[in-house]
Amino acid sequence: MTQLNQQALDLTGKQFMYGKPEVLNKDLHADLRYQSAAAPFAKAQALHLVPLLVGEFAQAMQHYPIIFAGEKKTPLAVMGLAGKNFFIQDGNIEAGAYVPAYLRRHPFTLASAGSDQFVVCIDRDEAGFVTEGEGQALFENGEPTALTRHAMDFLGEFQVETVRTDNFVKMLDEAGLLEVKNTVFVVDGRSEPVAEYIAVSEERIAALSDEQLTELVRSGAMAVVNAHLLSLQQWTALLARRTLAASADTQAANVAPVTQESAATQVD
Repeated sequence: MTQLNQQALDLTGKQFMYGKPEVLNKDLHADLRYQSAAAPFAKAQALHLVPLLVGEFAQAMQHYPIIFAGEKKTPLAVMGLAGKNFFIQDGNIEAGAYVPAYLRRHPFTLASAGSDQFVVCIDRDEAGFVTEGEGQALFENGEPTALTRHAMDFLGEFQVETVRTDNFVKMLDEAGLLEVKNTVFVVDGRSEPVAEYIAVSEERIAALSDEQLTELVRSGAMAVVNAHLLSLQQWTALLARRTLAASADTQAANVAPVTQESAATQVD
């Protein structure tokens, strides 16, 4: 990981949740501390699609549909719909739900410094960063603390998995195994389009030669593909969550505020 000054860094691309990425610097951030947030995933409540790494498919498939989307066909965990995450409430994720590494690495991240070099950044928009009061220091005597070293190690592993994920997607794409699919919600005999996304085609998998299938199995890619295909069964559970969320919103909207006058009337 390359160290660059703030002026030399060109932060390109969009990283969801990171409002103000800033290069981590031992001088600039010598007095900076981090306080663990009571609502660590508050920024993800409006994030219904979360980037996923191939090493996470086996766990994520038990909770979310896993799809591919965008020009780069990025793997994504579908955690909600229409800008609402159904698994996060009041800044906390539902107990037992798998937490994607993309969410766990916040408020730290990596930014490209060119030529396969990266620099560690922090999200200065994160309220947990303070210069006074309690919290874990990022540096002590000019050296990274255990907190910072742990974050850097995690980011290094994340980057390795990112490369592996990119290679996996490239292999699927070059083999022509990806196709556009649609999920439709049927209620009272009416069909409602819910999502259009990219997924692996089971028909194209079946059409592969024995040699191609053997290579998929030996490389470990077939296990990842199977996890992806099995995850699509989670669309039913996700749509059920949408119905429950809509019902809860309706009930909340219909609850009239109790004024002092009305409260007194009720007592009488």
